[in-house]
Amino acid sequence: MKLRNPHVLSELRKFYSHGWCHADVQQYLLNHHGLVVSVRTLKRWKKRISDASWCGPKVPVPPKPLFKVTPEMLVRICRLRKKSGWGRVILKQLFPFDISESTYRRIIKLNGLSRGSKIENQRIHWVKWQREHPDSLWQLDSWKHPDGNWVIDVIDDCSRFCIGIKKVKNLTTSAVTEFLEDRIRVHGTPRELLTDNGSENGTTSKNSEFDEWCKKHHITHIRSRIHKPTTAGKVERFHQTVQQELPYCNYDLELFRMRYNHIRPHMSLLGKRPAEVYFNLQQRLKTTEQKQQQKWG
Repeated sequence: MKLRNPHVLSELRKFYSHGWCHADVQQYLLNHHGLVVSVRTLKRWKKRISDASWCGPKVPVPPKPLFKVTPEMLVRICRLRKKSGWGRVILKQLFPFDISESTYRRIIKLNGLSRGSKIENQRIHWVKWQREHPDSLWQLDSWKHPDGNWVIDVIDDCSRFCIGIKKVKNLTTSAVTEFLEDRIRVHGTPRELLTDNGSENGTTSKNSEFDEWCKKHHITHIRSRIHKPTTAGKVERFHQTVQQELPYCNYDLELFRMRYNHIRPHMSLLGKRPAEVYFNLQQRLKTTEQKQQQKWG
């Protein structure tokens, strides 16, 4: 924004009437008004000094000082970061202070609470997709725990709701199907199930034990592309969240699941909790209508 400054105009008239050169006027404006003015602009101003109708040069107004972080805000942000391990976007949702996400990032980094980022300052284009209704698609995967056991987890594609998470000693087809049957008794049967090509999921064979189990429960089994983990990117990213935040839950998987589903805001859901979307009645009614249409043709 620029405003007329009559005070600068009176000074210009005085300086040029006393024979100041452009370089001296330029230095004076910089030292006393903080204005960086080119010699070309000063020449234009000098020509207009004799014009009585001229109200003075347009001088830029200095910007308003940025909102500063108070010590109380700093303590609250750092305390929740240490206690929960949540990132800057979630912290901004919980503490909607009038500061940007980059300020949250700097606070976390300057206080030694950053985990680092492998893709920082890299521009990556992802193609986002998700199902419209809960239980349309579940994403299933597993990862090896540092204690040597395996952790199986399954999430709903639409709501990111963690359907279940369990630690098993051996990752076999029977262990996976028993885990899924237990989850189906609680949440019902999904229409489709997305997995990788692991041996417990029948690899690439369409007549495996796992595929027979899916057919028995009228579930369409979808496999991710080979060497393309982004196909099941939601559950892959969920693994990272589990590993980062599990220490803040006393390494209790069910406590983490409760916190993830009911307390932790999810940015892909516009700040909603996964349980809010998964148990949404309107979404449930749409899903029921779709199932009836498929059943009756």
